[in-house]
Amino acid sequence: MRARGEASERPPVSSDGFATHSRDVNERSIRSAIRSAFIEAHSAKLRATGEFTRLLATPRVHFVYLHHVFEDETANFRRTLEEIGKTHQYVSYSKAVELVYSGKVDRPYACVSFDDGLKTTLAASRVMDELGISGCFFVCPAIVGELDREMVRRFAETRLRYPPMDVLSWPDIEDMLARGHEIGSHTFSHPNMGEVSVEQAIDELQLSAEAIRRRIGGVKHFAWPSGKWANFSARAGKAVFDLGYESCASAIRGCHMPRSFEVQPRDVCFRRDHIMGSWPLHHNMYFLARSVLLASGNDYEWPNEWRSIVRTERHPVAASSTPSAGRTMLAVPAH
Repeated sequence: MRARGEASERPPVSSDGFATHSRDVNERSIRSAIRSAFIEAHSAKLRATGEFTRLLATPRVHFVYLHHVFEDETANFRRTLEEIGKTHQYVSYSKAVELVYSGKVDRPYACVSFDDGLKTTLAASRVMDELGISGCFFVCPAIVGELDREMVRRFAETRLRYPPMDVLSWPDIEDMLARGHEIGSHTFSHPNMGEVSVEQAIDELQLSAEAIRRRIGGVKHFAWPSGKWANFSARAGKAVFDLGYESCASAIRGCHMPRSFEVQPRDVCFRRDHIMGSWPLHHNMYFLARSVLLASGNDYEWPNEWRSIVRTERHPVAASSTPSAGRTMLAVPAH
C-alpha cells in the first residue's frame, strides 16, 4: 500500500478490469523503489559476510504464502520453490503445523500456502505437483465458484482491496485435494475480523467450516484475512479453536524455531512470510533469511494481552448457521 500523497503508476488491467498479469497488481512508487533498494543492499551485505547461507541452513519451520501466480510469474515462482528446496525440506501444511507444536525441528523445513482462493493458484498447484510439493489453499466459500463478474468485482473492491481476478470453483478445489493438496478456511466472506463483533466473527468461522466440510468432508486449518494483529482479535482467536480448527495462521512475517518442549494448538499463532512470483528470486529468499535473523524462541505466541483469552477452553460455540443481525455479508452464490 502506498503512502498518502505518494506518486505511483499502475498499468491498466484487462478491458473488463480483471487482472491477468502481475503488472496489473504491482504498484510502481517511490516507496516501493526505496524498499527494493534496501532489500538489495541488506541482502548483498548478508551474502558478503556468509550470513545468508548460515541463516537459510538454520533448523526451523518456515511457512511461505502467496495470493496469485499469474502466467508471467510462473517461471520465477518455480525458480523460487526450487531455490528454497536446495536448503529446506518441503512438508505438507499439516506436517509443518505438527512440527511446530512438537518443537522437534532438526533441519530447515518449508511449506507453501495461498490466500483468497484465486483461479491462478490452480496452475500454481500443478507446478508444485511437478516439484513434489503439497500446498494449503485458504479459501472463502462465499465467493468460490462465482461466475458473476460484477459480484467478483465487488468482492475484490470491498474485501480484497486489489483488482478483481477470477476465482476457484469447487471442482478446482476438489481437483487440488485429489492431487494431495490441503484446503483451509480464510473466513466465509473475507471481512476485517478486527472490526466485526464477536458474533459476526463466529459466524464467519462457522459458516466457512460448514461450507468446506459439506463440499470436501473436512477442514483443519484457518488463516485470517489481511493477517495483521489489527485485523483480528483475541476472542476471534479463541473462537477458531472453540469451533474445532486445529491451527490459526497470521500473515505476520517470521518462522518457528526448535523448542525443547511441546505446546498446545491454542498456544500458537503461526507466522508466514509473504513472497511473490513477480519479485526477484533473491528478494524472496531475503525475506526468509531476515526472518531467521530476527527470530526468537517465543515467536509462536499470541500478543501478551490475548493469551489468556485464546487459551481458555470451552465447549464448542453454539453459533447460529444463519448470519447474525446487522451483519454485512455477500450473498452465498448458488453453485
